[in-house]
Amino acid sequence: MALTDIQESPIGRRASRPPDPGALSALSRLSQIHTETSETAKLGRFLRSALSASAVLMALGALAVAFAGGASLKQEFAWSLLVLAGVGAMLRSYIKSTAQAFDRAPLREAAKDLRAVLFYTGFAWGAGAFLLLGDNPLPIMGLCFAVAPSVILLPLLRDKTANLFFIAPVTILTAAAVILERWGGAPVALVMLLVVQGSIVAGLALAGRARQSLPAGLSLR
Repeated sequence: MALTDIQESPIGRRASRPPDPGALSALSRLSQIHTETSETAKLGRFLRSALSASAVLMALGALAVAFAGGASLKQEFAWSLLVLAGVGAMLRSYIKSTAQAFDRAPLREAAKDLRAVLFYTGFAWGAGAFLLLGDNPLPIMGLCFAVAPSVILLPLLRDKTANLFFIAPVTILTAAAVILERWGGAPVALVMLLVVQGSIVAGLALAGRARQSLPAGLSLR
């Protein structure tokens, strides 16, 4: 037998076989299960964050009432009721989600409801720029009033849409108060507000784009 007449080994024959369709289907299914499990865990974390976010808003609200000044008792009471209504709705979303810990469809609906609640809570908080801060607060007081909850809720919620839903009405109402109430140093206060809040929004947008998606078979980590 000539040296060129080398027979193909069994290992070579096995290596040349096409991939088993059953194995490929199992890998695809495993990737799908991983994606579904990751989504469920993410939704669960977001809904659980409603508890800590509620505590933060209540604590910041108490500090705002204590240190803002310039508002009557009726105005403080009205603003407190608006914020407490939002906090109560957030807690309700959290309680409802605890009974649906492993079902994705109800968790999605609960997350959608919580985002809507945060949108309302952003308007309730932003109304304090008119009701709580008075006609001419210190610019730094108005800036802290709008920025502090936006920054503190950012790592707690860990949901881009929810953070944007809260930040947008807070920023719009506070900016309107700066202009319509004619705060002292209004141009500086307005620029600082828009720069800080805009930086937070830009950071949220860039964070979403920075996550590069992997192929389905490699998304298991």
